[in-house]
Amino acid sequence: MKIHPRDISHIENHELSIDKIEKDIDYLKKGFPSLEVVKPATLNDGIITFSPEEEETLIENYQNSEVEAIKFVPASGAASRMFRSLHQFMEDYPTSQMDFEIFLHQDDYKDLFGFFSTMENLPFYDDLKFALNGKCVDFDTLSQGDKALMFTKQILASEGFQMADLPKGLIPFHKYAEEKLTAFQEHLFEAARYVVKDKEARVHFTISKDHLDKFQEKLKEVKHKIEDATGVCFNVEFSFQHPSTDTVCLDTNGDLCRDDEGQILFRPAGHGALIQNLNALEGDLVFIKNIDNVAHQDSKDEKSKPTHKYKSILAGKLIQLQDKAFGYLRALEKEACVETIVKEAKAFLRDQLNVHIDLQTKEDVFYYLNRPIRVCGMVINEGAPGGGPFWIKNEDNSVSLQIVEKSQIDLSQPDQKEKMEASTHFNPVDIVCSLKNYRGKPFNLVDFVDTNKGFVANKFVGGKSIKGLELPGLWNGGMAFWNTVFVEVPTHIFNPVKTVLDLLKPGHQPEKNV
Repeated sequence: MKIHPRDISHIENHELSIDKIEKDIDYLKKGFPSLEVVKPATLNDGIITFSPEEEETLIENYQNSEVEAIKFVPASGAASRMFRSLHQFMEDYPTSQMDFEIFLHQDDYKDLFGFFSTMENLPFYDDLKFALNGKCVDFDTLSQGDKALMFTKQILASEGFQMADLPKGLIPFHKYAEEKLTAFQEHLFEAARYVVKDKEARVHFTISKDHLDKFQEKLKEVKHKIEDATGVCFNVEFSFQHPSTDTVCLDTNGDLCRDDEGQILFRPAGHGALIQNLNALEGDLVFIKNIDNVAHQDSKDEKSKPTHKYKSILAGKLIQLQDKAFGYLRALEKEACVETIVKEAKAFLRDQLNVHIDLQTKEDVFYYLNRPIRVCGMVINEGAPGGGPFWIKNEDNSVSLQIVEKSQIDLSQPDQKEKMEASTHFNPVDIVCSLKNYRGKPFNLVDFVDTNKGFVANKFVGGKSIKGLELPGLWNGGMAFWNTVFVEVPTHIFNPVKTVLDLLKPGHQPEKNV
């Protein structure tokens, strides 16, 4: 692979090195080794549950603790994917010359049939209708097809709201009696219910640098209102994926992709890059949750079984495990540590932290125990794409719990495919993490990344097919060497908005609309 002398300054300006570029190219050409799945994690075999009494104890454990908690929200995504089906409808329907209902009964558009028939429940419906009336469009007199088309154009077109060009976090997700709340606002309201110390809540959003002004403008608009409503002061932080985590990509000829000026094209390397952002936080405990996973505060499930309850349960479990681990670590570092403590620590690693390996010495036990801990919520898999919980055999012959993406499994191997298909649960990105060791010092989280757990993905840039590289995912290979616990949580706490159609689901609607 030829790197020209003129490329060197461009690489260095991106805070990258020739060695890094060469390693990326090697991964792109050879791929990453597949994981060895031992078996799926299932209830009572890698996934635990609690009785109501245990839940209350864990909630109290968290609420009575002195830990400094932070909510960490990956929020760099644009809303373009949310509206992909509407873009297609806007392009194809006008030229189809088909009856509206017949058009929507085509396979590509069946999902939009229910969407257009209930679109008045969208949080921004009234705003769209008002804007159309301002353009002298008598919306109520239009045919169903013309309503759908005018509505879609107002959402997407340059003379409309251009919602697909906004960051997903700033799309209105929910409508209330007095106002509409974006996903960004909902995360602040939610944080006020479980990330508070001394009446202050810390919330950290990782965003695209291009969207910073929009987020700051929104924060300035809503911050005092949310603080007045919750009685909580918010310390809101923003960060970006560091350019040094970007990667190169290859074209269909296997050559480095370059831009129109001949410069090497660098691309963000996925959410695995955010381990650097997480590593820079100062705090004891971090809740991780994606920007698009929030519920309407007046939805039926949220009122009867609120999300914050389960966040506190996960945090209480993490504190319980951490206290026990710290006690063993302090005992193990003493020269006169008795053998019974070593045996107890081994059993704790195996039975509570799910690390299965034959440990011979006190030093080995200390090594595997002195790691950051994460407690991850798992919901029953109802067909959602994404990672799942598995027992994995590691290079050191240990067996541990990991969150695994389908693309990491060699499905050409019948036994691996069978184990993947036997999985019962799904990772909704509902994770609580520890950041400090038993001496109160921050872990260097980069030390616990498995760099061999990245992804090679086929993508399109400017209409051209490329082969792109993604770093080990934040909650996949990015946390591969953490000690991991999986807890079953209710399905209703997972309310992702992957498409605009999801905004009409029960979790995003007040109870009266369901």
